Amino acid sequence: MRNFHVVLFSFAIVMSGFLYGRNLKYNETKSPDLVDKLMPIMKVTARPKEEYKVHKIGKVWSATSNFGIFGDPAVPQGLPSMEWPGGSNTHHLWEGRFWIGAIVDGIKMVSHAEYGNYEFKPSENSEFYMGPGKSIEDSYVEYDDFEESVHTTAPLGIHVFQRGLTWSTPEYDDFIAYEITVVKEDIPDYDDPDILEKVFVSWVYDCDVGTGYDPSDPNIDDAVDYDGWDGPDTDTDMEDIVSNVDWGGDGICDEKDGYTELGIPYGWEYVGSPSKVASDYDPSKIRPDGFFDEWTLILDEDGPPVKWQVDDPTMDWVAGEIAVITNNNVDRYEGRFEVGDTIKGYLFPRNMSYMYDADDPTSPEDDTGEEGNVPGFIGGRIIYTDFYKLNGPYRTTPEDTFPRPYSHQWWNWESDPGTDKDKYDYMNASHAASTIGGVNYHFLPHPFRLNAPTFDYRFMITTGPFQTLSVGDTLRFVWVSGVGKGIAGLRENMDNAVKAYYSGSKKSSPYEPSGPDEDLHWIIPVPPPVPSLVYSPADRGVKLSWDTKAETTLDPMLGYIDFEGYRVYRAVYSPENWELIAAFDNVDAPVYVIDFETGDTLNNGEPVNLPDITHTFVDTGGVFLGEVIERPKNNFPYYYVVTAYDSYKPADPVTGRPEFKQIESSKSNYLTDPETGKPLPVYPKVIYDSDVQLSKLTPKVVPNPYVGASLMEARYEDKIAFINLPPTCVISIYSMTGDLIKKIEHTDGTDIELWDMVSRNTQDIVSGVYIFVVEDESDKFIGKFIVLRGE
Repeated sequence: MRNFHVVLFSFAIVMSGFLYGRNLKYNETKSPDLVDKLMPIMKVTARPKEEYKVHKIGKVWSATSNFGIFGDPAVPQGLPSMEWPGGSNTHHLWEGRFWIGAIVDGIKMVSHAEYGNYEFKPSENSEFYMGPGKSIEDSYVEYDDFEESVHTTAPLGIHVFQRGLTWSTPEYDDFIAYEITVVKEDIPDYDDPDILEKVFVSWVYDCDVGTGYDPSDPNIDDAVDYDGWDGPDTDTDMEDIVSNVDWGGDGICDEKDGYTELGIPYGWEYVGSPSKVASDYDPSKIRPDGFFDEWTLILDEDGPPVKWQVDDPTMDWVAGEIAVITNNNVDRYEGRFEVGDTIKGYLFPRNMSYMYDADDPTSPEDDTGEEGNVPGFIGGRIIYTDFYKLNGPYRTTPEDTFPRPYSHQWWNWESDPGTDKDKYDYMNASHAASTIGGVNYHFLPHPFRLNAPTFDYRFMITTGPFQTLSVGDTLRFVWVSGVGKGIAGLRENMDNAVKAYYSGSKKSSPYEPSGPDEDLHWIIPVPPPVPSLVYSPADRGVKLSWDTKAETTLDPMLGYIDFEGYRVYRAVYSPENWELIAAFDNVDAPVYVIDFETGDTLNNGEPVNLPDITHTFVDTGGVFLGEVIERPKNNFPYYYVVTAYDSYKPADPVTGRPEFKQIESSKSNYLTDPETGKPLPVYPKVIYDSDVQLSKLTPKVVPNPYVGASLMEARYEDKIAFINLPPTCVISIYSMTGDLIKKIEHTDGTDIELWDMVSRNTQDIVSGVYIFVVEDESDKFIGKFIVLRGE
């Protein structure tokens, strides 16, 4: 009987009351009693299929896999890939990849996820879990590199346990976190190495920012950079031209913080192109605050004092001295502090790689960020690595004392590393591309600083080297990827990820980091569960109904039910830009209605008595909170969500629990296709209660002409609508030469029929003029419509 090396792994679904057991290899030397106890939950099966599941509980929607990749490279036709905001069909990632490299007997070897060559496979006996856990929506997968046939060199014997975490809680809903455990194992029936040397772990993100919005060439106009400590590689990590914190306390980083409306620093001279000065560049509007911009500043009155990082005698800033508020600088902090106060908390490098949509070199205009329509910056950050715990800081310079990655690299499609040696050299920052002009960069600067243009870039962020990894050894990491509006929004969201990770921690902090298996992490308030929602069309209206689970579910942080009410939102054309159209609560008194996105009080700041709790609603327009709600229009695509929200909880001095503000569940329960997960609109329409003949109607096609992706259709879809139909009829579509394109039987008793513009031969129709014929027992109607595909 072959020897199996021990990896006994289970994880507790925090506060949820059940243990989710994992079926892993065990060692014969372990207690027979323990083995006997494990045997009933162990299944003898082959490897599970490779698959994706989608995190969509927060504002960022993205697929995750059970074979080492993040996002879906089939985007935008496939699953969401760092889609932000969720439902917008604007994706920021093509494919993210997990790599592990090591030296074995002097040979550089890398096990990797790489498009078209995935060397990680779902582990035997593992399951793909998606549901409640540490976060509101966890994923859990296992994969390994044991399958020899798929490797360009050979397996390393790496087993990966990966948990994804997402929240809909405000401030924590723009990122996806991953706790990753790497275990070195023996591979059964294979002579894999017992010891790996000089081990690196990397995340490689091939970001095509704006995919979906810009379907033609979203890949060739991207820029890439690093935000954090990079030693002598650039001077931007010591720059102070914007505020590190929203000192104004208005919930956004804006002009008074040194940022443009799109979240770009006024002090950035070149943003979209190395040759075009940014249109908003204005050095007079820079807003320094005494701290380096590429450092995270987490304010905590119970934390240690922080120190100024820049010198400015007019502001009483002296680099290296404790940050104390004086008469000369108190106005800079917008009333958050008083004269004599000391700024306390944690100040450390952000250590984040990121990309954004820059100026398309094939077009004459400056379309950076697609002229404001793709403002999202996507970034990735290692917020925990075992390297610091095992080795301490790198100490390459006197100030290099904080946890940080080993390197940040980028390249374009012309430099994709094809061999394990090339991949390892990128991880080790020793590739030829890392050496430019005789300088070896561990942290490659922005391409513009190296006279490189916008292009199809990837970024890699690496931790290590771990000098040895032997059979049975374990390494742990926490990786976070997120999106935000401009660099301002991305910085804020990724800093919030660090706050979330250390929330609840008693023994650790960003200065004294702990792994996900140590201390408490991710202790943040959670909203009630998302109600299960169904809705159906009516004539100029929509009928909704939902379940009661939000009213009966304990808050895991509090141990009791804190449900307060429901809100109904709708959107037209696509599931974004939600309009609040109704609300219900269980409070027998006037309440303030808060906009959970902005924190503003609605109804002109006045309290209002909301209707009692209900589980049905018919949207026919009306007036809500003093605003006129337009009645739904027939034959237009609408989406609906119903959220549940909880009550306000003040701080509890007895238990030490902080203040919990009201929060609501995510806007994610609109109808979707059960197979593809794509959003499904509802079309208000006439539903006949008697027989109406064609002779009394005038059928139409909308939109006519159909141009590209019309506003009449739902995102992800390609449809036109035949309207003003009788309850039953036959619709025939012909080309101008008389060829039958499609015949449709309309039998649902309504006045509308949708067509996806796919012919009877399952081909998409092309641009042109088409004839449609509507027939029932009484009459025949003939009309025309035009399709302009924009080929």
